[in-house]
Amino acid sequence: MTKEQKISQNLKAVENAVAQQTLEGLEVPPDVIEEMERAARGEIEIEEGIRNTVRRFSHGKIRGARPLP
Repeated sequence: MTKEQKISQNLKAVENAVAQQTLEGLEVPPDVIEEMERAARGEIEIEEGIRNTVRRFSHGKIRGARPLP
């Protein structure tokens, strides 16, 4: 598999992950999608994308105040 094919496959995986969250009724913030796409293209390591995302949300609530089902 060429590098371009691998990147295309990775970007499709990002698209599918975002679509799955949408089907679950969740919205993935655009900046998180951007981080995922950067990792898919190999611009950053996946771990760095995870750290960046956790850092963004560590000072606020990720979900609203509602009981768990």
